[in-house]
Amino acid sequence: MPDSPRYLPMVPAAAAEGPARGAPPIFERIAVIGVGLIGGSIALAARKAWPSALVIGLDRHEVLERAMVRHAVDVASPDPMIVSAADLVVLATPVAEIVRLLASLPHLLAGEAVVTDVGSVKREIIEAAAALPPHLTFVGGHPLAGMAKDGFENAHAGLFAGRPWLLAPPDGSGDRKREALAKLSSFVAGLGAVPVEVPSAEAHDELMASVGRVVAALEAFRPGLASPEVLEHLRAAALRQLERP
Repeated sequence: MPDSPRYLPMVPAAAAEGPARGAPPIFERIAVIGVGLIGGSIALAARKAWPSALVIGLDRHEVLERAMVRHAVDVASPDPMIVSAADLVVLATPVAEIVRLLASLPHLLAGEAVVTDVGSVKREIIEAAAALPPHLTFVGGHPLAGMAKDGFENAHAGLFAGRPWLLAPPDGSGDRKREALAKLSSFVAGLGAVPVEVPSAEAHDELMASVGRVVAALEAFRPGLASPEVLEHLRAAALRQLERP
């Protein structure tokens, strides 16, 4: 790892039509690790919602160049040290990489920060997050949004509008953890999504597994039957099950 991060040059933002508006940012320095469809859309939506926040991107150089051109991030580098000053870190990579990144974050972040992810399974991730030091508070996340095609080129700020965003609360109790969950819920809502707290990592994974089993059965019966509309109805029905006592 280099002694200091190599920053990509900042691209001047397009001239605004008027003064920047909006509430003060919930997080001042937002680091997105993995600037693909989901991570890129988070970055774009965050910049739109909180123009005064600093959005930091970590990914491959060629991905970050495209993100800078579209003003999705303010500063970017393939060097992990670029996230060192963040007060929110979003892990938007595949699950195995999220687990690996959780082990490396204590070496990158010396100050207090909230850490979250967008992984489609939670148990393995939350187990890995249990080893984080006290100054890093983890809240599992999973936005139920996406497109047929992945990649930053398909990212857009409205991807999460009206979509559920599942939040798995951290184990244990305490003011720090309750505050982290509340702040992340507000952040998610600011991106346009609907925050939904799930009781546990196990409940989240069973929910996703149930939807997956129904989709597999529909596709086996008739390929193409599990359309995006049908999938949306299945997710809504599964979420209603979580609300039952």
